[in-house]
Amino acid sequence: IGVTNYSIRHLKQLLKTCRIKPMVNQVEFHPRLVQTELLEFCKKHGIAVQAYASLGSGDAAQAESFFSFEPVQVAAKAHKVTAAQVLLRWALQKGCHIVPKSLRAERIKENAGLFKFKLSNSEMKAIDKLHTGTRYAWKGLDPA
Repeated sequence: IGVTNYSIRHLKQLLKTCRIKPMVNQVEFHPRLVQTELLEFCKKHGIAVQAYASLGSGDAAQAESFFSFEPVQVAAKAHKVTAAQVLLRWALQKGCHIVPKSLRAERIKENAGLFKFKLSNSEMKAIDKLHTGTRYAWKGLDPA
């Protein structure tokens, strides 16, 4: 059983009354929306966080590209990988599950390369600092 876009408040309400606890909470999670408190709450309660919009969202007229963020570019260059690989690896190292998708064989192969490198603590912190609390999916509405 899984839920989508549940905040800590929603999860607390659900955990009080459910017979079967959710195993997954799928939420928007990217460098502009680093949901650390939610991630920690879910971890404490044995609920996996599945990140969506890790590379950006097609649901909004996004004014910026996550690929162009300086810390992402610096890490990509240092590890000789793509910006997309850095963003996905960052989410994995934060403790999120990711479901990268592509119809293109070269991108699928590229996604498999996520396990061939690891971001340093300083690279992780530099990307974390991009957090602004901005939601791009669901027209920017906060489900809290």
